[in-house]
Amino acid sequence: MTGTLPRRGTAPSAGTAPARWVDEEDIARLAEAAARRTPAVTAPKATVRVDGPAARVDLDVVVDHGVHLPTAADRVRRRAAAEIEAHTGLTVEAVTVTVVDLRLPAPVPDDHREAT
Repeated sequence: MTGTLPRRGTAPSAGTAPARWVDEEDIARLAEAAARRTPAVTAPKATVRVDGPAARVDLDVVVDHGVHLPTAADRVRRRAAAEIEAHTGLTVEAVTVTVVDLRLPAPVPDDHREAT
């Protein structure tokens, strides 16, 4: 996790609820949980930086082989941002998704061998 950036004591704009105090590690867990609920995505690891009422998220994920990577990354990005905004009241400025590995399908056993 990165260190916490200094929070600015700004008042929320009219019509918006103030962001609840949340730890960057808690926000990272929210982002990771959201990524895990995305089909074909596993092993998410998030890093979060909060500055005042805004958060920036970096997410490293593993994606199943054969999945369209831009689509998977977009789904993770949208889901993580929505989850964080809904649970914290923070504005998510950016979610950067990096595919760090591909998960290959399990090998098919060789059923064609004859018993000797």
